[in-house]
Amino acid sequence: MFSRFNALDQALDIAGSVSAVDTLTLSDEASGYGKPTANSGSTANITVVSAGVATIADITGMAADSVGKFITISGATPVGNNGTFLIVEYVSATSVKYSNTSAVVDTSGAISWAERGAYTLEDDLNYARTDRAAIKGVGFAAAVPTYQRPTAIGTPVTASLSNIAGKTLDAKGFVMNRKFNNVSVAATNTFITLSSVGNLKHSSATDKTGVPTFDAGPYSGNREACYVEILDNSGSNVLTTTGLKVIGFTRAGAATSPNSVEVVFYKLALGDDLANAVTYTWEAGIPTTVDMFYGYFQRLDLIDESAFRTTQTLGLEENGALRQDITDLQSVVGMTDGDTFLTGLTNTGNFFPFVGLDATPSVTEALNVLNAQIGDRNYTGAYLTDGETLTASLQALSDAVSGASMVRYTERLASDLAAHTAHTLPGGATYTLDGTNNARNLSVFSRGLLRDAGTVANGDDYQETSTTSVTFYFKHKAGDHINYLVYA
Repeated sequence: MFSRFNALDQALDIAGSVSAVDTLTLSDEASGYGKPTANSGSTANITVVSAGVATIADITGMAADSVGKFITISGATPVGNNGTFLIVEYVSATSVKYSNTSAVVDTSGAISWAERGAYTLEDDLNYARTDRAAIKGVGFAAAVPTYQRPTAIGTPVTASLSNIAGKTLDAKGFVMNRKFNNVSVAATNTFITLSSVGNLKHSSATDKTGVPTFDAGPYSGNREACYVEILDNSGSNVLTTTGLKVIGFTRAGAATSPNSVEVVFYKLALGDDLANAVTYTWEAGIPTTVDMFYGYFQRLDLIDESAFRTTQTLGLEENGALRQDITDLQSVVGMTDGDTFLTGLTNTGNFFPFVGLDATPSVTEALNVLNAQIGDRNYTGAYLTDGETLTASLQALSDAVSGASMVRYTERLASDLAAHTAHTLPGGATYTLDGTNNARNLSVFSRGLLRDAGTVANGDDYQETSTTSVTFYFKHKAGDHINYLVYA
């Protein structure tokens, strides 16, 4: 291997310089190449190769001090002859030897060559100044550029790498909304062409800025980027047909960039995903003059500062109205920003409906628990009616309980009471006859036993004769006690 014979110590730089003599290629700095000299040509030959050292002839301008410089070779065959190599020996003004372990003889007479100097301190300074100019974006000796932050207008901020790293605005872009007013559409149209000279450039694989097109890269098939919101010409109402929303997608079609673009019509259910949209033919009866909001990919550093205040698409409302809707919804539910579940529920202890609710309940979970605790309003039995409110059902129970009464009458017979003889209830008591023989309105106790109302044939004890009397089927003795319980 060969090394540079005149590698410099930077400590030798005494006076320095204040200008860049040459603008160099920065990738050459790591290889240690100096600046090119005036010597070059295109008719050289590689005549001898021995032990990794090649001899080049038919060149000009070589001198003894060429040793330690470099020679760049191109256009040789095979390609292993091409490259930049260290000159190791001066032969003559038309020939030198250089180091190249891949060299082979090539006497085609068509080899291009150029001499470049050894790496000097001047080159080192020139590389540094070239690098400084590239970093600063201005001349190496010019002041570092500044910019102003929105939070400190009038205060210059140095545009140093630490300030702008990761923040280069021209490296990022957004698909913004642009508006086309008063677009004319006719019945039976499946698409229309928007035209505006120079303003409807199509996005492409080599320049993403412009209108995304559904049928061409880089947004081919991308419905979100190519979506077009269509409003009536009042600018406030979306178009619908049979409950479906009329929308569009931008496409290249037969339009010519940058002067026109096509909008093909689709329809989908309100709130549905764009992937479910189907093609649509404009119908009679809906507006034929409309406004269209279409996408336009724009570099972030070129976006107007009011760009995000335009009407939003993809179902979003204008910013202020949407924020108010969210605030209203939070107020109704009792939530604040950042809440992800119901908070502040009270009466969650034992025996309350929400005792079993989890720690992070949603509105649906809370309502389901409450509904389960209230239960079904399908009733069996008397007094309650299916489907009535809880208040009405409780009132019916209250009325039934408060309206019910029972009066007891006690009789002590002064004389025998013959069987099959109608006997009047004491105390002027009256009751309601029960034709079912179930004694639902009167209970009769005699000799300490509850007696059954009905027929003799069924083995019953008495018959309800009238509202004021009963007839026993057996004899009672004087002194027997009979108790009557009358229900109302």
